[in-house]
Amino acid sequence: MNSESIRISHPGPVKIREIKSSGTFDLKEGKLLRYSESKSSPGISVVTLSLDGVASLNQIRLHSNPQELTFFPDAFRFEISMDGIVWEPILQETGFRRLNQKMGQWNFSLVQAKFLKLISKIGEKDNSGNYKLSIGALEVGISGIVKIDVSSEQDRFWVKENLIDQRPDYGWSSKEASAPREEFFLADLGSISRVNELRLLTPKNDPTFFPERFTVYYSEDDLSWNQLLEENQFLSEPGVWYQWRFLPTNVRFLKLVARQNANKGQEFYQTKIVELELYATPHLSDLTNKPTSEPLPYATVLRSGLVRLAVDGENSEGVAVQSNDRRLRDATTEYKGIVELAGDGEDKDGVVVQGNDKRLKHATEIAHGLVRLAANGENRAERVVQGNDDRLRAATTSNSGIVELAENGETKEGVVVQGNDDRLKIATSKKYGLAVLSEPGASEPGKVVTADDPRIRNANTEFPGIVRFAKSGEDSSEAAVQGNDKRLKIATTESYGIVQLAQSGESKDGVAVQGSDKRLRAATTSYPGIVEIAAPGNNAPGKVVASDDPRLSDRRDPKPHTHEYAPVDHDFSSHTGLLKVKGNTEASYANISPPPENHAPVYAKNESENGAGVIGAARNTGLLGYGEKFGVRGDSSSGDRESAGVLGLAKRGFGGMFHSRSGVALYATGKGISALGETGSGKALLAEGESEFSGTVRISTGKNADCIARFFAVSPSDVIGEGDILVMGEDGRLQKSKSANATNAIGVAVKSAALLFGAEAPAEGAHWLVAVSGVVTVNADASAYPIQPGSLLATGLTGGHAVRISAESLRPGSLFGKALTPLRSGRGQIQILLCFQ
Repeated sequence: MNSESIRISHPGPVKIREIKSSGTFDLKEGKLLRYSESKSSPGISVVTLSLDGVASLNQIRLHSNPQELTFFPDAFRFEISMDGIVWEPILQETGFRRLNQKMGQWNFSLVQAKFLKLISKIGEKDNSGNYKLSIGALEVGISGIVKIDVSSEQDRFWVKENLIDQRPDYGWSSKEASAPREEFFLADLGSISRVNELRLLTPKNDPTFFPERFTVYYSEDDLSWNQLLEENQFLSEPGVWYQWRFLPTNVRFLKLVARQNANKGQEFYQTKIVELELYATPHLSDLTNKPTSEPLPYATVLRSGLVRLAVDGENSEGVAVQSNDRRLRDATTEYKGIVELAGDGEDKDGVVVQGNDKRLKHATEIAHGLVRLAANGENRAERVVQGNDDRLRAATTSNSGIVELAENGETKEGVVVQGNDDRLKIATSKKYGLAVLSEPGASEPGKVVTADDPRIRNANTEFPGIVRFAKSGEDSSEAAVQGNDKRLKIATTESYGIVQLAQSGESKDGVAVQGSDKRLRAATTSYPGIVEIAAPGNNAPGKVVASDDPRLSDRRDPKPHTHEYAPVDHDFSSHTGLLKVKGNTEASYANISPPPENHAPVYAKNESENGAGVIGAARNTGLLGYGEKFGVRGDSSSGDRESAGVLGLAKRGFGGMFHSRSGVALYATGKGISALGETGSGKALLAEGESEFSGTVRISTGKNADCIARFFAVSPSDVIGEGDILVMGEDGRLQKSKSANATNAIGVAVKSAALLFGAEAPAEGAHWLVAVSGVVTVNADASAYPIQPGSLLATGLTGGHAVRISAESLRPGSLFGKALTPLRSGRGQIQILLCFQ
């Protein structure tokens, strides 16, 4: 055997001597049991493994950590090195988590290395806000033969698995046969390796039944086979190892076909082999260590041979898709192959309708196919008219087709006039057509005037046309004034136009005052205008008193004053007794601003920054306000968020106490107070801290939205409307339901809710308010089954719509509501009670 040949037919682990990394790991007896690493931001994790000397390997297994499946890497790469300086990539994965596998296994051509490196991308957040990566055990070594097929087996002692169990007592044996026949075994190495040696062990007993004539074939893909070696009349000793050496050959599948020779007097025929061993070299050299012509290099996802192999799911140009690519697997309604199959009746984008889809069946009047056929004469929406429908037959006056023909002269509603109808003939003054023509000059009702009627000729002052023109200045009735009539000329003080203009100051009847008339000038005490102003104090008749006339000032006699006057400057505390102020005053007061001084009998203003305007102190009630409408009003125009119109403080009691004999004790509105001209912000009440309620709490929006809701992120590609049923998508965002009887329904899209949980929707990303409990309005589809109050509801095939479902058809978790209002047919909106199961 070549000193550099490695046995690859039997599994063999490679021990890990040392690990270098910034994470935490568990290394026991040369095995990496688990590894984890955390970072404050997304990044790259590097784990370097020092192997036990120069190690040969063709298999890597990477397990997930059962307690931390979420943090298994989605993108990673394996590299090998002989010196720890220069590294060669051998495996690479992207999007691994979508395969939903708890363990990854990779078989590849035999390589040698002293160091193995795992480079992973860290991108998942844990509960503490850090980014974390976590894996389970990492196994490195020789895969051995992964599968053996044989033509037949003798009994439970001589089975195919014994070919690689390393025990010399039992191996594989074919069934006993009365006549010679071909027997074979087929071994799969799991990956292509450069095999250069085959070893077989004969049985200990004589006769050995070791094959005398056999041929060994090899293949890289189990499709194209080549002959490796052949033996004829091979004589074997009991319990002896035999080896065959050859130039390194790319082999994954190895098949030995034994052909039994017919011998006289032999009672039965059988083929037996005890052990099988295969050896390979990681280098391109033959047994004499002389350079050989290199076979074509094997292809991987990282290194080209005749082609470069594509990574699972890769769609790059110039790479070859591998037979284990997930896109080539059988397509189902759950997983894509080359295409993704649609569920029965599913109308999702990008899926392929199957041949057994109910929509492809023959359409009838009862059941849908691609369309649903209408019954004879049926005019229901979304039905296709059949070729034998009565409405498509030729129409007559007796039987309808697409239309019903009218009898000659018939004026019945909904019938079509025929081309030979008398009403379509040419009309005359004697016979009707579409109309009956009038005789020239006739004024009979219901008849049409013809173009030669004398009433349509050009009119003049002598003969009328449609009208008769009046002569210039003529005021006869039923005559039209012409544009050159003298009455339409520009009027002056000397001659008429439409009117006659008056001279300045002229008061003659029937003349119009001009704008320059002196009577329209500004009036003074000396010159009249429209009026004449009286001199101050002058009481002449016919004159107007000016606003500055002294007679308009206050000339009332003073009232008697019997008490002493206080000095202008005096001590306020000098007043004793009770102070009573009574008055009748008010002033226009709008908006939130300082009130006017004359709005109340008492006005107090404190110019200090922090003082108060009025103070009231008492052992019981410090300040009392009474009003027939509002007892106390407090205004604040401050923009500070902690300012308030009214402030109440208490050491131990309540900061505010409210009571009403017949109404609500406390009323908070965000709609504003229209009587005061105040508009609201829409927000009524803010309670910070724990709140206690003793009694019934009633919440009503008045919008048929008596529900509990919160904001959820939704898929930006979905067009979502109010009333749509939303389900959880694979990316953690909600999307419109599109499959029947879905178990991942979350709630119903709403515009408002009676009770809103959580924070407001973030400014970034698409979000919708989603009702999760209570009574809501939902989109429903009753095309197949009418919905009655109390009907069980599940998601339907129509996007975002609910359908009625029977209790027997319910899948666990698919019930999400019960109908409160009916929907007899078609699509519409109904009230439902959300009740997820």
